[in-house]
Amino acid sequence: MSTTVVVTPFGVAEQLAAACVLSNIKGTIVPIGDFTGIVLADTDVQAGNEAAAAISKLSGKHEVLLLARSEEQIDAGHFRHGARESDVPAGLALKNLPDVLEQLLLEIKSADEVEGNIPTSSMTKLQASAATMSPGRAAVARTALLWIVVAVLAGLITAFGITIGITGNTMAWVVAVFGAIVLGFSLWRIYSVLTKGAKQ
Repeated sequence: MSTTVVVTPFGVAEQLAAACVLSNIKGTIVPIGDFTGIVLADTDVQAGNEAAAAISKLSGKHEVLLLARSEEQIDAGHFRHGARESDVPAGLALKNLPDVLEQLLLEIKSADEVEGNIPTSSMTKLQASAATMSPGRAAVARTALLWIVVAVLAGLITAFGITIGITGNTMAWVVAVFGAIVLGFSLWRIYSVLTKGAKQ
């Protein structure tokens, strides 16, 4: 078994944690200087390579760096778009990155001892979705939620008005018609907001 660290271009730990949670990649996210990495403990070299390949798909055009230690040897390589592009001299990689990376690989320091660490197990998929949402999409989601609440209330008012109106109460029918109008408008607004959000 080995310790694997995948260094990514993600600058914010929460973003990498969210991306890993949504991709079912388990580990502990740690800040590594200006970069962010994920530490995979007790994995074999193949599992480390598979994780690096999966994470490289999340990084777009940017490379990710795999460092996997097994039996006193360190395997290092660059991954992009889900494939290993090149091998990297491990010593050179460690020399150009903060000391915490070497400490993690040699198990001098555990991932949970690094300040700002985020275990992927601490984040739900719902939280991960929110973390990866752009400000524009977040605003759309809040607006849609507001109109959904209005639609539910309008539906309840309409149902109440119809129930009472059946007994011959004219005012109840007025309430039911008003509720139906509000319900229809709310559903139209929800559709409009979500359609606009899908284009962002």
